[in-house]
Amino acid sequence: MISSLPIVSGLGSLVVGPLQFDRPQWLLLAAVLLPLVVLIGRSSLAGLDGATRWIAFLVRLVVVLALVAVLGEPSFRREAKDVSVTAILDASRSVPVQLQQEVDRFLELAMGDRRSGDRLGVITVAKDAFVQNLPSQAVRDVERTNTGNVEATDIANGVNMMMAITPKDAAARGLLASDGNETSGSLLQVGSAAKAAKIPIDVLLLKYSYEQEVKLDRMMVPATARQGQVINIKVAMTSTSHARGMIFLTMDGQPIDISPDHPSMGSPVELEPGQNVFSRQVFAGNAGPKQFEARFEPEIRGGQPVGDTLVENNRAMGVTFVSGEGKTLVIREDPSESEMLVRELRATSLGIQEITADQLPGDLTGLAAYDAIILCNEPAFNFSNAQIENLKRYVHDLGGGLGMTGGPDSFGAGGWIDSGLAEALPLRLDPPNKRQMPRGALVMIMHSIEMSNGVYYGRQVANAAVDALSRLDLAGIIEYNPMSTRADDWVHPLEVLGDKSAIKRSINRLAFGDMPSFDTSLRKALKGLKDASAGQKHVIILSDGDPTLNRTIINDFVAARITISTVAVSTHGSFGAGSMKYMADTTGGKYYDVGNKHGDVVKIIFKEAQLIRRSLIWEGNGIQPGVVPTGSAPMRDIGAVPTITGYVVAADRQGLSVVTLRAGDENDPIAAHWQYGLGRVFCVTTDATSRWASDWIDWPGYRKFWEQHVRWAMRPTGSANLRILTENDGDRTLVTVEAVDQEGERLSTGAVQARVSEPNGDSQGLDLRQVGPGRWEGDFNSEDAGTYVLALRMAAPSSDGGEMIRGDAQAAVTRPFADEFRALEDNSALLVQVAEMTGGRVLDLASPQTASLFSREGLTMPVATRAIWLPLLLGAIVLFLGDVAVRRVRIEPAAIAAALRRSVKRRDETQKTQVDALRAARVKAKERYGEDDKKVAKRRFDVDEEAIARQPVRAVALSGEEEKIDPASKSRPKAVKVDAADGMSRLMAAKKRAREELEEDS
Repeated sequence: MISSLPIVSGLGSLVVGPLQFDRPQWLLLAAVLLPLVVLIGRSSLAGLDGATRWIAFLVRLVVVLALVAVLGEPSFRREAKDVSVTAILDASRSVPVQLQQEVDRFLELAMGDRRSGDRLGVITVAKDAFVQNLPSQAVRDVERTNTGNVEATDIANGVNMMMAITPKDAAARGLLASDGNETSGSLLQVGSAAKAAKIPIDVLLLKYSYEQEVKLDRMMVPATARQGQVINIKVAMTSTSHARGMIFLTMDGQPIDISPDHPSMGSPVELEPGQNVFSRQVFAGNAGPKQFEARFEPEIRGGQPVGDTLVENNRAMGVTFVSGEGKTLVIREDPSESEMLVRELRATSLGIQEITADQLPGDLTGLAAYDAIILCNEPAFNFSNAQIENLKRYVHDLGGGLGMTGGPDSFGAGGWIDSGLAEALPLRLDPPNKRQMPRGALVMIMHSIEMSNGVYYGRQVANAAVDALSRLDLAGIIEYNPMSTRADDWVHPLEVLGDKSAIKRSINRLAFGDMPSFDTSLRKALKGLKDASAGQKHVIILSDGDPTLNRTIINDFVAARITISTVAVSTHGSFGAGSMKYMADTTGGKYYDVGNKHGDVVKIIFKEAQLIRRSLIWEGNGIQPGVVPTGSAPMRDIGAVPTITGYVVAADRQGLSVVTLRAGDENDPIAAHWQYGLGRVFCVTTDATSRWASDWIDWPGYRKFWEQHVRWAMRPTGSANLRILTENDGDRTLVTVEAVDQEGERLSTGAVQARVSEPNGDSQGLDLRQVGPGRWEGDFNSEDAGTYVLALRMAAPSSDGGEMIRGDAQAAVTRPFADEFRALEDNSALLVQVAEMTGGRVLDLASPQTASLFSREGLTMPVATRAIWLPLLLGAIVLFLGDVAVRRVRIEPAAIAAALRRSVKRRDETQKTQVDALRAARVKAKERYGEDDKKVAKRRFDVDEEAIARQPVRAVALSGEEEKIDPASKSRPKAVKVDAADGMSRLMAAKKRAREELEEDS
């Protein structure tokens, strides 16, 4: 049966039952060739007999038809019968939980038309799409095991996922259950792809509307302001009905009294349906970023809010950067480290603020209040990883300045080598390869850590110790592992660290077994350190103090000048704490009892590992650093500097780093600076105190040296007047930058660099295009809730050809809540449009029984084809050879059949004769030996000499006398043993035996 006959320019196909011809136009040759075969056959086959003639004629027709079929490219065709439905369920926060539960019940009840081979798959979609169940016959209900971040909606991603997991051997149908509000992606664009793939998308409309809702759309504040200026704040709100409530406003977390006549700090407001704007003016105050937040609280009646439903969208935020005199932040643990430096900088009218590391602002917005930050002899372990990362981003992304001064706890000696801030410095903190320096050697003895997540913290402290060392230092790890053949042994041998990858792998394998005694581990550590070529040798023991200790071994450590520091964690009494304290006090190390303070353990180990880093410090008689003639701004008009008595050894960094001071026989860098991202960084490896730079204190150029370095690094204020305007547009933010010169004229040209720091810690470059005189525009992705800090720096030629006009500016874009909470009603129109586009249906959530979820209507069943032209061609060749044989060799089919019958008959007769002969031989053997079949079947066919002797018939010799039995004959070979159950085998054995007897008689 022909199901379709589409022939279009040779590209159509012809379907005949299970066969499909991809080039059916070639089949038209049959109409021409078959009559020719008949005409030619009448003459060419005339000489054959009747039956032969008809056979040859039919063979020829079949060959021609087969060849024509081969040209048509035939295939076997199998059409699928099953339907695969993939449900795409909107799990974002914008869909009320009650509607999501109704969707789950709908799917459970809407399977009345499901057949045995039909399949169901489930995908949930919010910010990301997750496959909950692949399409399968076993799926009967909905699972929502992991929906990811639900504060965004990317429906298009879910549809793409549906098309990716749809099986190829079933007709596909999608079911989209959503409110239609998408915060990213394009459902219409992906719907076009589904239409092209012939996958209809049914939609289940999740309708809702917040009849009473107040939403704070945005807060409008200027991006920048001057110190003491009045800032105008506007809050745009949308209300769906009449509503009353209070507006509260804060600046930097402190409430602002915006209604002096009201007893509370807030201001009462009455909102009309539609857009409402609330405005107030506040003084900017001191310089720095000012974070404003507005909050709406609805009127409460009977314990319920009136006129408002969602509380998540009742906030709005804004940030204004208030400019003023440059401010520098100095971080020091000991005030004496910065006392002289701060005194001289304040004398230059620079604004200075001193803090300790734990007082450092925790976010970029707080750091943006400062134009430069200086670390005075600060070790890395004083800062958290988040603080270090923020310092790096402060320079690279916000354009802030950073300075680091030397000291015993700074640079490489302070553990900054592998920190996140190391790559921002213009010097390499590892010593140069050419430098011959005494190495440090550290052995860690790790015992069980009996506290929550003990193994995790144990590995953390081991990694912290390794991070504090340089690649040239030696380190090894010993621990007790009861599962090992040698319980107390090196987990990692004492060796040069190199790139630290090997020891890091060993740390990941630590087991932290419960060590019974310190002795074996201490002996191994002592031997390893004695043999090590190192200047400073140190042992760190991390334990609960339970292992026993033979105190005599500690005297060997004292003799070898090897120090031991012990860190007691979760000790079980004074006995364990006493032995650990004894080891530390006797060898000159330190004893720490941290109890269960997990964070302190990491800091202590980091600090202790630094003890072997003293090799990075050069101290001695005064040396004069030489000034490198570079013409750099920090060293302007400084031709020489006084002597120094110490510095932290570092190495040159390739690239744009500029070294301005060098000292020592190895020409070590003492001062260097460079541009890092949008910001600037300088390093001075000697200190700013009398420890190493006592001659600098009375040097007339002391103030000038430090002032020029700090002012060079500070974020430039310049003379350009920059203004940044931002506007939210969906999940992106539009940025407009306007720049004028000192006379207020728009700059005709200029170069603008800009970066955006995101709430999640990442950063992205911002491409700004000049669209007119003094005007640049760009946009960036801002779909996540939080604060985005924008920093830009520009340089433009002055109109009179003089000095370049430079300037910088900052702005912040805030999204206090996710876009999910901006939608106050569903977007059913989008879903209906997608259903119509793809040929899908609009289903009713209230009628699951009539949904016909697995309906075949409008579906295109997939077809699997398998080409058969090759076997068809081979068959045609075989038939062609048969046709030649019939016509040329004159093979008579009847004669061939008769010959075959005779051959079969002869073979049957031969087989019958052989069987009769075997049966006769069998009977004869039975008669000769007097054995019946039953006896033969029960025993083996062997020669029995005693039975032969008892026989009445005796053998007679040729002379007529009775033959004597020769005893030697008993030694002849026994007859072949044959299984009595096998008749044929017994017969063959009898024949062999008869032959043997005849040979003996002869």
